[in-house]
Amino acid sequence: MFQGTIPGPMRSIVRETASLWPSGPVYVPCCGNFTIERSLAGMGFGLHSSDVSIYTSAVGRWLTRQPVGIQLREESADDLGWLADSLDDGVGTVATLMLGTRFLASVGREGLWHERVVRSYREQWKAKHAETVERLSGSDVELASYEVEDVRSWLQKVPGDAPVCSFPPFYGGGYEKLYEPLEAHFTWDAPQYEPLSDDDVVSVLGAITDRPYWLTASNHSVPELQPYLRGVIKATPRAAPFYVYASEARTRIVAPRQPIDPVKIPRLREGEELVGPLSLSLLKPGQFNALRSRYLNPRIAPGAANLAVAVRDGGGRLLGVFAMAPSTFTPDEAYVLSDFAVAPTDYPRLSKLIVMAAMSAETQLLCQRAFSRRIRRVATTAFSNNPVSMKYRGLLRLNKRSPSNEDGWRFQLQYQGPMGQHTLAEALQMWVKRWGTPTTKTGV
Repeated sequence: MFQGTIPGPMRSIVRETASLWPSGPVYVPCCGNFTIERSLAGMGFGLHSSDVSIYTSAVGRWLTRQPVGIQLREESADDLGWLADSLDDGVGTVATLMLGTRFLASVGREGLWHERVVRSYREQWKAKHAETVERLSGSDVELASYEVEDVRSWLQKVPGDAPVCSFPPFYGGGYEKLYEPLEAHFTWDAPQYEPLSDDDVVSVLGAITDRPYWLTASNHSVPELQPYLRGVIKATPRAAPFYVYASEARTRIVAPRQPIDPVKIPRLREGEELVGPLSLSLLKPGQFNALRSRYLNPRIAPGAANLAVAVRDGGGRLLGVFAMAPSTFTPDEAYVLSDFAVAPTDYPRLSKLIVMAAMSAETQLLCQRAFSRRIRRVATTAFSNNPVSMKYRGLLRLNKRSPSNEDGWRFQLQYQGPMGQHTLAEALQMWVKRWGTPTTKTGV
């Protein structure tokens, strides 16, 4: 319900660990999105929470039946005056801030995409706001108290024998950046505090762990708490790991798993000739996962595909696979999540044919049907130790080259190009002429 969350297994660990604690009050500093409180709901604890952000304080005050105390800034009235009737100093204000996290960053910004986002929310505001209020009203989270206070001073008031459960911000600026658009358009009695320094982090950890019962977690390893490491959680292949530390808890390791379905399509092999015409076949998620695990470079972290497609030759044999998703920021663009050719074959440049198939008019039609939008361009990202990707060279335009943010690669290459300017038949004809010469092997 609330903005942001932690992985499901983490919430299960919180609940499992808390079942070993004595009944009574539990204190949750840096409560953020109330994930801990939601995990502990219904267990009989009296939950006492604190934080300093505008979003968390709005929710916390509402859950403890305090006035929310948040108003629209005068300078924002021209752009956002239509929100005024929704600010009731209670659940209506909380619902407004929740929805605001999704569109306020686009207010006042140039560009068709930003304008469309704001216009969409304004036109649908009454329905969206009413729906959010209804969902909030059905919440089962109950707090014994909530205070707008910095973690350093608030922890000093917590009884020394009371359980503390917290996911404090070990890196500064996260929530400040997330809720910056809310602060820009709303005013409230914001507390004064300094970001946590390295010494402050050590002090906060000491205050949390200097008690019989405690649990904390971070998305990076905390050397000071290594003796208390109780679990490592990596919910998806691309997710950052969570490290769980606790005074007492069962040891847990959570690793990603993906469904795998058999793929019975025959595949092009060494010694076999590729023949036309090309065709496309949709793949189920499990089939795509199986083929990706078999042929894609294992150093490339997999992602979830909206549209997975197999490329087949005239003999029905599998040549390769590509997966697409709608672009996040460019409405008429499809993003190639992955593309790969089967191996081994007699065609060293077979991967270029898969890219050309992904750019074809037939694929353009599939994308438009799947994404319910007009698609005119295609883009992708390549990780390489070379300054260019030979697979995309000559097919897509290199827009940007930057240092890789993935381990094991030197460069991150951004490619883009038009879509739908050739058919599958034309793609095969062009590929055969330029890159389709098979290798020849001589016997010994």
